[in-house]
Amino acid sequence: MAISAAYLTHIFLMFVRILAVLMTAPIFSGRNIPNVAKIGFSGILALILLPVSTQSALAPVATQLGPFVLSIAQEVLVGTLIGFASNLVFVAVSMGAAMMGLQVGFRASTLYNPIFDASSAALDQFYSFLVAGLFLAIDGHHWLLLALQRTFQVIPVGTFVFSASVNDRLIALTSQAFVAAVQIAFPVVGVLLLTDVGLGLIARAVPQVQIFFLSLPLKIGLGLLVLAFTLTVTLPMVRDYLSTTIGNVIALGFQ
Repeated sequence: MAISAAYLTHIFLMFVRILAVLMTAPIFSGRNIPNVAKIGFSGILALILLPVSTQSALAPVATQLGPFVLSIAQEVLVGTLIGFASNLVFVAVSMGAAMMGLQVGFRASTLYNPIFDASSAALDQFYSFLVAGLFLAIDGHHWLLLALQRTFQVIPVGTFVFSASVNDRLIALTSQAFVAAVQIAFPVVGVLLLTDVGLGLIARAVPQVQIFFLSLPLKIGLGLLVLAFTLTVTLPMVRDYLSTTIGNVIALGFQ
């Protein structure tokens, strides 16, 4: 059976979109996963999702280099936006952990963080692995693949246009990430801020007290204690953010 050029073009553009997602999405974009595996997995997914994608019109065959390169750029942009949206929860948790680490005093030493491929403090590491574990526990990787399938129905290959509605939704999602970061860090940061105020009053009333040497172990111990007690609230919050972002926003945000 002969395969038309339209089918080959369609499959290649699907492959480009899927590869862009795998290169930017959480877990899948980790450096511990070889690029060859990502490319092979993208090709397999493109063949699996081909029946879903071809329910819409096939991508037109590019007769010139310019339109074909433009179609590739469109698919790269769609895949990057999906990966960006799915990473926002991870970024929010990292920002919240950075706020807490700065107040507690853990920012003095950094370790390599494989989730974000950069150096971060120990508290950032803890929250990064925590949110990655939650992501896998709620089958976030499955939701991400289902959302990817949905995008081929909502946005047929070669038809994406970066409209004002998409821009507004991205701005809204980014602002929600900042709000989530503040909500995650607020209990620890709030308690430590009150601790700093109390220590300042003590230093003012009793100058003989060595506040600098007293504050370091006190803030670390108090910060870890508050962190342990607030995990029961933080974990459900992060889980809800993950489920809503991956399950709904990525799949339906481009409508």
